[in-house]
Amino acid sequence: MEKLYSVEKCPQSYDQYEFTLSDLYRKLAKDELREDDEIREQSLTQMREWIAKHPYIRKCRTDASFLLRFLRFRKYSVPMACEALERYLAMRETFPQWFKNLDCNDPAMQEMLQDGVFTKLGQDAEGRTVILFRFARFNVDKFTSLQEGRFTVLLIETLLECEELQIAGFRVLIDYTGSVLKHYGIWGVSDMKVFMDAINRSYPIRIREVHGAKFPKFAVSLLNLLLTFASPKLKDRITCHNSVEEMAKRCESTLLPKEWGGVCDLQEFNQRFQDHLEDRRQVLLALDEMDIDTTNYTSLWKHHEAPENEIDSGAMGSFRKLDVD
Repeated sequence: MEKLYSVEKCPQSYDQYEFTLSDLYRKLAKDELREDDEIREQSLTQMREWIAKHPYIRKCRTDASFLLRFLRFRKYSVPMACEALERYLAMRETFPQWFKNLDCNDPAMQEMLQDGVFTKLGQDAEGRTVILFRFARFNVDKFTSLQEGRFTVLLIETLLECEELQIAGFRVLIDYTGSVLKHYGIWGVSDMKVFMDAINRSYPIRIREVHGAKFPKFAVSLLNLLLTFASPKLKDRITCHNSVEEMAKRCESTLLPKEWGGVCDLQEFNQRFQDHLEDRRQVLLALDEMDIDTTNYTSLWKHHEAPENEIDSGAMGSFRKLDVD
């Protein structure tokens, strides 16, 4: 069982962070994120001071494990990291039906996990976490777009605890083989907006590559609609392949399923991840204890076309108002 984290915004003391990853990640952190021991410590201090003084944040985790995901996401621009945290908290409060009570023991979550929709394959030679989605394994006769979205959010929240992923990002492989029109038709426009906003602007995730194989022609128009809510950067990182075999060539054999000529036992990997989810269950549920007054953030989702940094009384402004050096 993992330890639980306090959500007291101004605790009497803060945890001390120690970098324990390999030299590969230390170099990546320095070269790509500008991270070293001094910058990390200074940035954590500034971000904690900002949280403590923030007029709208009521409760928030301040441990390094949580805050570093935002600092690394914004390459140690502290004001931008604070803004990302602010948006993340507001999103969770505004759409609790999507982002709260993420329980791996929920029957729908359990069934999707057991159906093998998702597999974490490991890290590639560049340190990036590689994950696989087998899209046709979503049971669209049983589950809604909201349930599919919540399942994906559960995975994201769990993966974000991994420092390797915070630093190096991840690669997504999506196998669409066997998917039918109903897999795509259950997603309404409002669902797409909420979900893509979370992926693009509200979760501190570094998506390095997205590879899709066997995407059906009948769903291209729906994909194009979905991509209207995606950022230009994300669109540029998407590659479509005509076959699974073609997509598999973009990945080391040690990370490929046996079914694709690799060595990975997907059933074994899936069980390992389910065990990890169970270990993290209380930590993820405890995220719901964080709280922010959303009154000043309503325009974030009312005006979806607003610039990425436009937040009512947001972090970029309030960071300076609170006199954090």
